[in-house]
Amino acid sequence: MLSKRQQHILRFIHQHTLEHGFAPSIREISVETGITSTSVVNYNLERLITWGYLVKSRGKSRALGLTERGSALLESNHPVQRKRATETFPIDRLLDANLPDGDLGQLHKENLLLRAENERLRRESKNRVAALQREIQYLSQELRQTQQSPERYSA
Repeated sequence: MLSKRQQHILRFIHQHTLEHGFAPSIREISVETGITSTSVVNYNLERLITWGYLVKSRGKSRALGLTERGSALLESNHPVQRKRATETFPIDRLLDANLPDGDLGQLHKENLLLRAENERLRRESKNRVAALQREIQYLSQELRQTQQSPERYSA
């Protein structure tokens, strides 16, 4: 049975990932849950990983993802419509692939991490396009102003 603190952490990670396309930082989890110590946040994250509610990729920042078990827990407490990019992969489809259980679990973890990374890259590119469009608009205004008052910039 998860503590209220661990349930809060799990819900926050899920919600943050839905809204931003990537998991929150340790500091963001700390602020959201009111836990003043990042080591306490780390402890609870490790418990959630050990118990199979979260997966984490080594050596990557913000590489937390909910497992099917974590998603099922959240859905049983608060039915929420999940976005396509954060849905978990149905492992049942892979059972016929004759893979050892360890490989199946690793494939599932990698799938979750790749989906999160894909969503993060999509959001980054969307933000970059928006920034470039703003820059084009600014430069267009500058060009119009220059064309309207040529005496200012005459050679």
